[in-house]
Amino acid sequence: ALLETLVKKGMLTQQEAAQIAKESVAVTPATKSTKSIKIFGGAQGWYTWGKDSVKSGGESPSQQSGFTLRYVKLGVEADVGAGWSATVVTDFGTEGSERNYLDKVVASKKIDLDYLNGTLQLGLRKVNMGYEQNMCDFGQLAIERSVATFFFTRADSNGTGAKNFGSRTVGVFWDGNITQVDGLYYSAAVTSGVSEGEGYDPVNNIDASSSLSFWAAIGYKNVADIKGESLAYDLGINFGYAPQGMTNYAGNADAKGSVWGINPYATISWRGLTLIGEFFLQQAEDYTPVRTGIGRTPMGANVTAAYKMDIGEWGAIEPVFRFSCITTNGMGAETESGMYFDEAMTFFGGVNWYATPAVKTSLGYEFGYFQGASNHGINSDTANRLYGNTVRAQVQVLF
Repeated sequence: ALLETLVKKGMLTQQEAAQIAKESVAVTPATKSTKSIKIFGGAQGWYTWGKDSVKSGGESPSQQSGFTLRYVKLGVEADVGAGWSATVVTDFGTEGSERNYLDKVVASKKIDLDYLNGTLQLGLRKVNMGYEQNMCDFGQLAIERSVATFFFTRADSNGTGAKNFGSRTVGVFWDGNITQVDGLYYSAAVTSGVSEGEGYDPVNNIDASSSLSFWAAIGYKNVADIKGESLAYDLGINFGYAPQGMTNYAGNADAKGSVWGINPYATISWRGLTLIGEFFLQQAEDYTPVRTGIGRTPMGANVTAAYKMDIGEWGAIEPVFRFSCITTNGMGAETESGMYFDEAMTFFGGVNWYATPAVKTSLGYEFGYFQGASNHGINSDTANRLYGNTVRAQVQVLF
């Protein structure tokens, strides 16, 4: 309307007005109550070279190498007023293709009462299980998540292929703060019993023979002053219980077992140094023919250290080291080549270069030691010790 008025008064030509209008295109929300719309996203491309070598019995699998678009995300977040918001994030990378290209879909309501402060969410997101797992995909220190994180939070990373516990699922989530104690936070969730893994469908997250799962967490984070410098820390523990989270691998198709797990963690950030440690303990009822209901107790841990240094006009550089280990109590952990072993230790060393805050280039090498063939017979009869060597390069751009 303003441009039309200026044209009528002869202050602008029609061509000038058309050019200004073209440069001032605006997104108009469908509802008048919408306060803001934010669009964000990023892309991450990998080159991976991997070689697993069987050191005790059996033949070594073939070498693997190639390029991958790991994450290709586009998200929209809308503030629709009165504390309500909606977030939709799509992922067209290799992971998103296995879940209808959806990464996160939630409706959120902020609540701030005398004794109740936090955010209520309904939809698809990750549960609070695994500190590394819940770090942003674009904010990982090591290029890929660890063997422990995959085993304890993904349904498709263990020998049974059916431990539905952790990662993305659909449900009701509450993330709150204890206002009377600065830094004290907690969470609770009730979700579907089916979690992200092979054949996972986030649109129809119903399984005829599964039940609801329950999650809770509590933590404390704050900043301490040490000789005039700030040290930030975060301590907490995640807990989950899935009454029918353990489905069978073979045999009794109707058998369902329960899974519960705890995940204590601690982080420290001081100057450019970041330290992260976490531990996993789970108990799963296994109704495969091998166990017929007898429980398994896998355990594992991650320890990560990174130090980010400013290098002037070149941006910043960040060396990273991570150690991860698991013992699966016979359930089996997957290698890069798709074989399964009872125990694993991995060592990752790499470096991240931040040319700008939005552009990150990474290079890393991970050595893995796997031993003890899985009880489920997925490996050859004699393969019981393997060395894994993996090199990854990554380029990441955010907007």
